[in-house]
Amino acid sequence: MKRLVADTGPLIHLHEAGALHLLSLIGSVTLPPIVREELRLHAPALPAAPPPELRVETLSPSAHERASAWQQAGLLHRGEAEALALAVATKPDWFLTDDAAARLMAEALGIETHGSLGIVLWAAANKLVMPTEAEVLLAGLEKSSLWMSPRVRAAARSALKQMHR
Repeated sequence: MKRLVADTGPLIHLHEAGALHLLSLIGSVTLPPIVREELRLHAPALPAAPPPELRVETLSPSAHERASAWQQAGLLHRGEAEALALAVATKPDWFLTDDAAARLMAEALGIETHGSLGIVLWAAANKLVMPTEAEVLLAGLEKSSLWMSPRVRAAARSALKQMHR
């Protein structure tokens, strides 16, 4: 099982797509308190208490300082900054974000990064979901608040077809 740290975006998008359960199939997810607050604000349909696979962890003073510096520099918003600072401190297997700036920073820091679409495709490639469910989940992501270019949508559909030949 993988150890994951997430910012708010993937949790919202996977929830909207009916794919949040994939996270429990992959591993455990840690998030900073601000992400829990953002979820309550932007995804009120999610339970108030996070499910067991979503564990909230307070940032250490040094992680909080790092996140504040990224925020003040205008590099990241608070949720992404605190989640990335938590990832730097805890060294998870994956950092989950759908934010381009957070992805670039995480990768520059040597942290493997995946987004909502990557979670669905990874679950399909590893046969954690049946091909038909993977297609339904991908369609759900396409209808969610996650923005995907037509090129990315087509590439994801093509990848699913390749996996299930």
